Amino acid sequence: MEIALASTGPHSEKTAPAGVGTVLSRFPVATGFILMFALTWPLELGMAAQSRGLLPFQIPPVLAPFVGLGFVAAAVVMSALVDGAAGVVGLLRRLLIWRVGWLWYVVVLLGPAATYLLGIGIHVLLGGSSPDFLQPFVRQLVPPTYSLAVAGLVFFVFQVMANGEEFGWRGYALPKLQDRHSALVASLIVGVVWALWHVPKYLTAGDPHDLPFWFFALNMLASAILYTWVFNRTGGSLLLALLLHAAVNTGIVMLPIMPAVVGDTRPLMIAYILQDVAAVAVVAFAGVNLGRRSD
Repeated sequence: MEIALASTGPHSEKTAPAGVGTVLSRFPVATGFILMFALTWPLELGMAAQSRGLLPFQIPPVLAPFVGLGFVAAAVVMSALVDGAAGVVGLLRRLLIWRVGWLWYVVVLLGPAATYLLGIGIHVLLGGSSPDFLQPFVRQLVPPTYSLAVAGLVFFVFQVMANGEEFGWRGYALPKLQDRHSALVASLIVGVVWALWHVPKYLTAGDPHDLPFWFFALNMLASAILYTWVFNRTGGSLLLALLLHAAVNTGIVMLPIMPAVVGDTRPLMIAYILQDVAAVAVVAFAGVNLGRRSD
């Protein structure tokens, strides 16, 4: 099967602005990925180099949490270049899709934490030591005067507001890929690129995940399938994708599951395996379209 990162479906040829280059018009998704990397990797690679003492200057630490906003810029720019003003409006309208049923909010907001807790529980049942729930990774990110509840809320809100990855992955790339491929193939393409985007974090000294990259990349493929399933079943809601991403990141720093905190990779690996199994189950029950309605 030929996999293309080209044409974005029927709307792109009708609405693409005049003067768009051949490469851009034929390969809008691949070009979008390149722009996402171009707007985010310089800072990510710079921080990795700085962590190893390879930079002759210091990158202001305040910049690091905002690297994801490069995805917002890339998604908006690409939507404008490929689909014109209508493309930008369509992208932003996905943020307003919120009437999706309360059950989806439960899945999105509580599902990640439930998976991490189950991973910790299985770890303990297998003979592992019980971690200290009062000392999660977030203690290394916020002032010690913050209570865990306040720290978690602040971190979650910040993730929703500043982590713009979903604008690129699910807001821009996924819908266009699904115009050419099944939802499963589109998810795997996004998952591969999503995993590769994290390479600089694995080059950073002291990375808190401490897992083999291949294992992490496999989980990115599974995660991409789960995100697509949520995205499709909620009518293409970028808001729900943002909330899911924020819940995933918040859960991993608020619960004692990071290897850097518990001194053991097994709890996080078990949680990732559970997510991989969930992705396989979603494909088995929802099919390759992952809940996408027929046009």
